Amino acid sequence: MRAAAVGAAALALALEISSPARGLNEDVMRNVLSSVFLAQNFTAVCVKVDPDFARETGGKDGDASKVIAHMKDEIIATMTRDEAAQIVVSAAGAARAVGLGMIRSLSGGSVEEQTDRVRALCEGTAKPLVKGVVENHDERHEFFEQMLKDARQGRG
Repeated sequence: MRAAAVGAAALALALEISSPARGLNEDVMRNVLSSVFLAQNFTAVCVKVDPDFARETGGKDGDASKVIAHMKDEIIATMTRDEAAQIVVSAAGAARAVGLGMIRSLSGGSVEEQTDRVRALCEGTAKPLVKGVVENHDERHEFFEQMLKDARQGRG
């Protein structure tokens, strides 16, 4: 699966949930932000075993860490402080749960075996996901902005 397709799939998940309420569509915002937080978490773990990970998964505006930080800022800027407080905590918790679940499944055996399994996870799962999130933002930025605008208006 192409990296952009993985990122598009993550954003498509956010669009599948719709809320009948007017105002901010919190589900969309939470799901989009969760994907970004998961990419951030994977990047933080994977640079420990592959120092080039952030650069290799980056985009036209810098390494993955920089692009992901920019994406978070864009998303959070569309919300009020009160809205962001709930959504950020919820999205970060969901991303942390997914990431920790994946990492915990790699435990057991020697340190070298665990490191090899983390490396394999980073190469086979994290790299395509992070690259997809970054590429999707780079290649479909207008769509990203429209999605945030629609979510701000309560549409999903």
